[in-house]
Amino acid sequence: MRYFLIGFMGSGKSSIGKQLAKELNIKHIDLDNLIEESENIKIADIFNNSGETYFRELEEKYLKETIKEDNILVSTGGGTPTTHGLMDIMNNIGETIYLECCTETLFERLNKDKEKRPMISILSEESLRRYIVNKLEERRLFYKKATHTICNDRGYCVDKIIDVLG
Repeated sequence: MRYFLIGFMGSGKSSIGKQLAKELNIKHIDLDNLIEESENIKIADIFNNSGETYFRELEEKYLKETIKEDNILVSTGGGTPTTHGLMDIMNNIGETIYLECCTETLFERLNKDKEKRPMISILSEESLRRYIVNKLEERRLFYKKATHTICNDRGYCVDKIIDVLG
């Protein structure tokens, strides 16, 4: 089986992915980490040197490589489901789990470590809030296509996900 965690940055895809894969006894792939390791460059540097469009092309390339494997859980990037029909591809070959968080939860999490995130590193608090609201609105249509939606405002939803997956 193939599982894909989707959701906005800060929704917990990487941390929940590690824990969930361990519980399910399957391989975990963090798409951002895979890109950094394979390309030998940090995501922030990809954005700074080559731009978001190039990064999205890399995301597509590496996601399509990962789906050749079975018994995996992939933590995607926040924008992965929005490009090149990738949400439909993930839904067609596995189960997608949307880690949904409210705007305030995302703001609190992202504001703490925004320097690690190239798309928001220079935003003021007010701009960050606006960015979250706007991007969530843009992406909601894609996120809502997920097989399952799990609220992750409290930070630990592995047991809920396991129950839903049956």
